[in-house]
Amino acid sequence: MNWTLSADLTLHNDRVPADDAARQTRTAAEILRRFADQPGVVLADEVGMGKTYVALAVAVSVLAATGRQRPVVVLVPPAVADKWPTEWEVFAERCLPAGHGLRAAPRTVRHGSDLLKLLDDPAETRQHLIFVTHGALTLGLSDPFVRLALLRQATRRHADLLKRRDSLARFAGELLRDQRFRDRDLVTDLLGTPPGRWRDQWRRRRPDQPLDDDPVPAALLQAVERVDLGPLQEAILTVPVYRTATFDERIKDARRLLTTALNETWTASLQALDVTLPLVILDEAHHARNDTQLAKLFANAEAEDDADALQGPLGNMFERMLFLTATPFQLDHRELLRVLDRFHGVRWPSPGARKAFDDQLADLEQALDRARATALWLERTWSRIDPADADTVAALTSLDPRQDQPERVREALVVAGEARTDLRRAQDLLRPWVIRHLKPHKAQRRRYLPGRGITDNEPAPVGLAVGGSATLPFLLAARAQAVASLDRTGERATRAYFAYGLASSFEAYAETRRDQAPAQDERPTDEPVGRTRQLDWYLDRIAKALPAETADEWARHPKIAATVRRVVDLWSAGEKTLVFCFYVETGRALRTHISRALKAEILDRAAAGLQLEGQNETEVLAALDRVGERLLRSDVRGYQVFHDRVREQMGGLDDTSAERATEIVVRFMRTPSFLVRFADLLPDMTIDDLIAGLDRHDSSGTTLSDRVSAFARSLGQQVVAERHELLDALTTIQTGGIAATADHYDPSERSPRRELLLPNVRLANGGVRADTRRRLMLTFNTPFFPEVLVASSVMAEGVDLHQDCRHVIHHDLDWNPSTLEQRNGRVDRIGSKAGRTGRPVVIYEPYLAGTHDEKMFRVVKDRERWFGVVMGETPDSGEWATERQAARVALPETVAAALTMDLSLVGKPDPDDGRGPARLVHQRGPADRAQPGGPADGTPAGRSGHSAQ
Repeated sequence: MNWTLSADLTLHNDRVPADDAARQTRTAAEILRRFADQPGVVLADEVGMGKTYVALAVAVSVLAATGRQRPVVVLVPPAVADKWPTEWEVFAERCLPAGHGLRAAPRTVRHGSDLLKLLDDPAETRQHLIFVTHGALTLGLSDPFVRLALLRQATRRHADLLKRRDSLARFAGELLRDQRFRDRDLVTDLLGTPPGRWRDQWRRRRPDQPLDDDPVPAALLQAVERVDLGPLQEAILTVPVYRTATFDERIKDARRLLTTALNETWTASLQALDVTLPLVILDEAHHARNDTQLAKLFANAEAEDDADALQGPLGNMFERMLFLTATPFQLDHRELLRVLDRFHGVRWPSPGARKAFDDQLADLEQALDRARATALWLERTWSRIDPADADTVAALTSLDPRQDQPERVREALVVAGEARTDLRRAQDLLRPWVIRHLKPHKAQRRRYLPGRGITDNEPAPVGLAVGGSATLPFLLAARAQAVASLDRTGERATRAYFAYGLASSFEAYAETRRDQAPAQDERPTDEPVGRTRQLDWYLDRIAKALPAETADEWARHPKIAATVRRVVDLWSAGEKTLVFCFYVETGRALRTHISRALKAEILDRAAAGLQLEGQNETEVLAALDRVGERLLRSDVRGYQVFHDRVREQMGGLDDTSAERATEIVVRFMRTPSFLVRFADLLPDMTIDDLIAGLDRHDSSGTTLSDRVSAFARSLGQQVVAERHELLDALTTIQTGGIAATADHYDPSERSPRRELLLPNVRLANGGVRADTRRRLMLTFNTPFFPEVLVASSVMAEGVDLHQDCRHVIHHDLDWNPSTLEQRNGRVDRIGSKAGRTGRPVVIYEPYLAGTHDEKMFRVVKDRERWFGVVMGETPDSGEWATERQAARVALPETVAAALTMDLSLVGKPDPDDGRGPARLVHQRGPADRAQPGGPADGTPAGRSGHSAQ
């Protein structure tokens, strides 16, 4: 197998800078080179570095090398199912020559039967690239045509079963749960006709409901011939022959038995398929680390002497596999090995090739085991360093121990030297299988503001103070948490959700009083603390000590108040903000409290500018509305002047798109949020005053005019489908007035307690409809609404939110540093606003001083440096484990860098620019080079783009 990078590819374009394109090109060429000798590769570049483009470049090259005879399949998470087809359209337009002729499925396939139908298409119309959701082939069989075809196959050549076809036809509507099959004569004809002719048969009987494709794949029918249909045949015999008094119950039982038997037959048929495809690409491959349904897709227990061994649905189907993940080191080393073990599912060219792979994995496993053991030894030794020696440790510039160092420090450095040796051995064996690059210049790209930094807007070594009416509840919570921590098994204490909830918001705590564990999008595996009389006593006292349940009082929660104040300040400075939280009720509370604060800010600014001090809210809003009406109503002169000024910035767009985009700018300029920030409000202000506001600078050094121009350029770079989707979203998104009723929003955005909602402040959690989240993602990437997005983990992976935002607030932290990195990666990406303006991504990490919140912060920062050293041990959030980690001396960046694997590509491909087999030279990364110091805010210094963490 000698696949090389396609000569038709050009990854450098107006969306991808030259340096990034060069790295992506080298990476794609190297993956193809490695495919010559190994079954698969894991591409683990850091979030936001364009793994999708690399994968598509590999896919296009494989298609070119194989003459486009067989398609490439991409397995994607359901949450980003729509993203991949869109990304392909952009890639094809920007990176491939006109008339390239490659075809990709316009929609992601969500059912295995649909995948087989696409594979069954004739070569001249077959899709070259097919996108399939992770669960498509592990879901039960739902396609009624395929189900009926399996029933037909099971009743062939059996006299008793042939007689049952009449019953199947008579009750097909009930059995298949599809109204189209209530036509007994139609079903009888189908059961008596080979499925290859069903499309014509259907067209004759149902000309008003034509089928786009053959409803039953031929490959499946061939596979069924090799499957035991006995269980299905037994289930068919349970179908009633006549309608009797017990018919309803009997048909229900028969349907249940048939469903079970059909699903088993379907799975067996998939395993019996004789289909060979060149490549499968698995996005978010870390989900395949355990024996989940996704992992079982690639199960291939093929043995050298046992041709009948069971296979997973995709086992033995693909010649090569490419796995994508941004978080390989959040995996335990055993989990990483299990991910690599999925490569066993390829179609092996020979038993010898499989044996060689087994030997390589065995050597890697041994090396990783040793490296892990030494790293854990180092971690234990490091934990014994006296906190009094923290300054000595922080000043380390080398792993070489010295006699003038404290004994415990010398001991730890000796172990660190052994760990480095073992890690390098493991690194050398892992490097052929995993490629990982990091974005360079992290210290310059990001500005971290932990703790009180959210209020001071400067790095602060302390957390937010808890005071006033919140003091007593938090003191009681600390005592309750101490009581809860006594309930432990061995060294691990269970999690006290009441303390987590209280640190997040009063609303989240109130939820714990009802459910013990507040609602989260992704609930951890730890069970909530068991309730005891002593613990209940404290919880009751906390509830009584909470401030009165009013909007004003609960808005004074110390962290809620700090987050709201920072969001308002950023909004006033013309900046968008992305706020991540863990609890559903906290998300709703933040949306409400931010809306209330922004409303007050808008009213104050409007009253001052329009000289309406002392007027009530209704009068101020009416006056503000009159300004927008007087200047921008479509039948006044000002509208045309403003319209023409904006229209000038739409160069490069077709007339229709330019006009729609211009009208969108006018629409949002009339909103209170835009008027009070982008114009000097005056009682007699003119359209010239409004236009002057377009050139007012925000804190990123850009003007609204600059942002509109960037928006127009982005539109011009989009493919037609992307552009229409975005313009439609901006045209239909709620703008309202100063506030809108809750009925205008997704039900999951609403809080049962407080209903004030501003249209420029939105919430995206797991309960919000997927289409709503999609619109919010699209429009957040523009200068328009929403200006504040409160998000949960559902928006922390696989979505882009970077084009008009460079400020992230982690209102709720997480024990796992990879979770925080995934969130940060939403705005720290290729083509970000931060990169465009030359300003850093600003990351606020608020925590409450003296509470478990502070402990979480210190533990997650400690783990961030240990993650690459100990290969992403599963974070233990139990009280005893986190207490130990919070107390130990921090691992210096110099030591972490020296003990971190380097899995990047260093060097250049052959002079033919990667168009032939690439021979990249692997050089020693920064593991040998100390990186002294760190940025002024005390966060880890950025390493080069060539080290993994």
